[in-house]
Amino acid sequence: MATLAQASVPKLARMTFMKKRDDLLENLAPRFCMVISTGMILAGLGIPALVLIQLLPASLLLCCAGFALVAFGGNMWLIFYGDL
Repeated sequence: MATLAQASVPKLARMTFMKKRDDLLENLAPRFCMVISTGMILAGLGIPALVLIQLLPASLLLCCAGFALVAFGGNMWLIFYGDL
């Protein structure tokens, strides 16, 4: 009986450690929808920045596209994060 109890203790500790490690990896990996919405926000901020440093031509269409990307990506981010 003592041999059985000694053999099960390390296995129980290992199972607890593996569960904590799996939970940590799951929490660290970003969800795909959050990556997409954050990318839309960064792209929407990048378009006016490229217009500002004159790598893109200054046009109303590009500025509106940047604003639309930031607005839509921000709304998606809030919805997927759970605030809306």
